[in-house]
Amino acid sequence: MTSYFLRTLFVHTPGTRLILDGDAVRALRDDAKPRRLPLNAIDSIAVLSGVDISTPLLTRCAEDGRTIAILSLYGKPRAVIEGPDSGRGQLRRYQYRAHFDDEQRNALARTIVAGKINQMRWALRQWARDADQDTARTLHATAAQLDDDRLTLDQADRATALGIEGAATRRYFAEFGNVLKAQSFPGRHRRPATDPVNATLSFLYAMTRLSVHGAIHAAGLDPYCGYLHGDRDSQPSLVLDLMEEFRPAADRLTVSLFNRKQLRDTHFESQLTGAVALTDEGREVVMNAWHQHRQRDCNLRAARAALPNAAVPIAQANVLANALRSGTMYQPHELVIR
Repeated sequence: MTSYFLRTLFVHTPGTRLILDGDAVRALRDDAKPRRLPLNAIDSIAVLSGVDISTPLLTRCAEDGRTIAILSLYGKPRAVIEGPDSGRGQLRRYQYRAHFDDEQRNALARTIVAGKINQMRWALRQWARDADQDTARTLHATAAQLDDDRLTLDQADRATALGIEGAATRRYFAEFGNVLKAQSFPGRHRRPATDPVNATLSFLYAMTRLSVHGAIHAAGLDPYCGYLHGDRDSQPSLVLDLMEEFRPAADRLTVSLFNRKQLRDTHFESQLTGAVALTDEGREVVMNAWHQHRQRDCNLRAARAALPNAAVPIAQANVLANALRSGTMYQPHELVIR
């Protein structure tokens, strides 16, 4: 099946072939009528495994600066194809300098963890608004514990910050059983997900990672040089760093999809390995909800006007770039209600 949301072409039916057709992309499949979409209407293309993309289309998108992301069946990014970089040398020198300076790297690691904790705390308090009195009291108590976790970050090094982040995240996920009204949650499980909630979380985290990767690339930063996460050649550590503060938005959307019964058992299938994955119909439901979320405006404490959710990763990547240029501390985004 082929879907088009907010200038992203999303193709997730195995056996589909995407080819370049003049200044357009054409989707071909043996059992369906061909579909054609002008390239100037697309900012990015995301496909699942089993979808074939022609070399001329790959080359044209790279030349135009149009990102192509290839995902696994479970939504995990497997490859991101982008065009060549230009004019980013000075910014990246600042980025690398901060990476190899222990004091700066530790400070940025603390800030990244604090940003995630702030968002988890905000999510708990939002869920408490719709909960019964006893549940609301529990959620507020956990949010207060997260406040305490954040205070322990003061002067922590990177390894300690990672430990604080892990403990705070476990505390936060322990409340999912209280906020999911009709769906059980056995705790956070990955690689692979073994239940519908974890399958949905993993898929939405993958989409979050793609949006953050694109934002970092657009800001001129090196996605593989981060501050909180470890250094591995295959790991885009800065992407993983920046997406931490956006994970709770995916959590809130997941809870909403189940509580509103937009996702049902029929939207998932079990694999021989014991993994659980979204079906084609289930992915369609999640992608619709994801892009509706991205279109909705939100209010940030540091912004004078409301921004669409889709613009926040781009704004934050540029906030980080400017902080590195000026030698000031990065400020994660903070949501407010107006």
